[in-house]
Amino acid sequence: MKKSTKVCIVGLGRAGRFHLASIKKLDSIELKYVVDPALSTRDDIVQNNDFILLEDIEEALADDELDAAIISPPTQFHFDCVTRFLKAGKHVFTEKPLGRSLAEIQTCFELSAKQEKALFLGFQRRYDRNFRALKSKVETLEPIKIIKTSSRDNPQPSLDYLKISGNIFHDMLIHDFDMLIFLLGNEPPISVFAYGHAYDEDIRKIPDLDTVMVILKYKTGLICSIDTSRNAIYGYDQRLEIFGEGGMAIAENERNHTVQMHTSQGMEVPAINESFPERYKEAYTAEIEDFTKALSQGRLTNIPRNECILGHLLANAAHRSIETGAPVDFEDYLASQGVDLRET
Repeated sequence: MKKSTKVCIVGLGRAGRFHLASIKKLDSIELKYVVDPALSTRDDIVQNNDFILLEDIEEALADDELDAAIISPPTQFHFDCVTRFLKAGKHVFTEKPLGRSLAEIQTCFELSAKQEKALFLGFQRRYDRNFRALKSKVETLEPIKIIKTSSRDNPQPSLDYLKISGNIFHDMLIHDFDMLIFLLGNEPPISVFAYGHAYDEDIRKIPDLDTVMVILKYKTGLICSIDTSRNAIYGYDQRLEIFGEGGMAIAENERNHTVQMHTSQGMEVPAINESFPERYKEAYTAEIEDFTKALSQGRLTNIPRNECILGHLLANAAHRSIETGAPVDFEDYLASQGVDLRET
């Protein structure tokens, strides 16, 4: 079968390598370039794959045959890469963050609309079979009273990465905020309150946090709690529980296998997945497959502008709560930003 969509990957770090693996599984997409100045043509990953290695994006931008770019370099380069590829008439799939500010996010979506080119965001949990199944149960449980989510990483990212990550709210908790939006729509909370601590002295010096709890309150009475940690020694821990008038639904961790041992010595339960490459292997492929399908269908995004903006502002509000030690009135905060979430 002829591969119809030619793409480049910008940045072949952790996320970029997942996308490389996904592309190799899909007949509808062809990898033409990888842009990564840290790689050499002598590196095994270059030797064992069929792509042209570039040091910068200039050749890819100028290539009329190139359809799309997958953006996964260090976070500080995302906005520049996204906007330059959109201006060059290429479709874009990008890892978060799309931009470091509300203005940058708005600019990216405006360029996508103006150029009529797709802008997809890499929130892979939306493509996870467990969370998609959970979403299908929300209506049965309404009215929703409590949502509890735990999101604990393993292994802890390197200090070099954490220094450029944008803080735990925009790097890690942003996925949890996006999951609330995925489940509830773009309904904003009325209040956001956060507590946090840095147990790791090096993280404290960045300065950043490694352990956080966020509480969100909604007009309906719904209360949501998110607890997160940079390091869970027992594995990659992501669970979500929804409790409502109609009952309860839980999305549990994926485990390495399903066999449990029950003996006179006690019970042995299999370990949960070690890290996110195992948990979201299928989701990473599904999101790239959806991106390529969207190009032929004329869909411009997988996450509406207002949902992306809401997630960004929730991360800002939680960070502000840490700084002030007080809840943030989110309605007032939205008004101060001049944002109307009804606009798409």
